[in-house]
Parts: sequence; structure tokens; C-alpha cells
Amino acid sequence: MSFQIKTPWKKVTHVHPLDNFCLELIWEDGMTSVIELNELIHGKKILWRLRYPRYFNQVAVDELGGIFWPEGEDLSPDFLLHHSG
Repeated sequence: MSFQIKTPWKKVTHVHPLDNFCLELIWEDGMTSVIELNELIHGKKILWRLRYPRYFNQVAVDELGGIFWPEGEDLSPDFLLHHSG
């Protein structure tokens, strides 16, 4: 995947699933952060597939620097940046 697309926002370049519905995010500037998604996943019916660790672990980075799963669930880079620590 190419991360050469210029955007006005900061992009995720790598994502690694962790335990307890957390993700480690590596940003284009080298910063690393972790986002905890347990509350979001269990609070939104539309995200029901993500409650299954086998599916949750299929997370990937899209070409605009957000993350997504195979059936179309996605989170924007802005959301990730503002909700990770």
C-alpha cells in the first residue's frame, strides 16, 4: 500500500491488534499510540462483528491513513488520533 497520497491530516501507517480490543497505531511521523475500542465496539450495534477477536484481528490500514475491517467497518485517522493515547 502506498502512503504517498498527500493529505492535510496525519495518517496511520501500521496497525497491530492487541488484547482486550486495543490497537497499537504507528503514525507517519513515527509516533506510536494505543487506542482502546472495547467501549465503542460494545456500545454500537453496528460494530457487532468486531466483538469477535478473530475478526477484530483482521484490521488493516487504508490508503488515506485510517483503519478498516473486511466487511466495511472503518475508523478515520482523525478519530484515531483524538481517541488514542
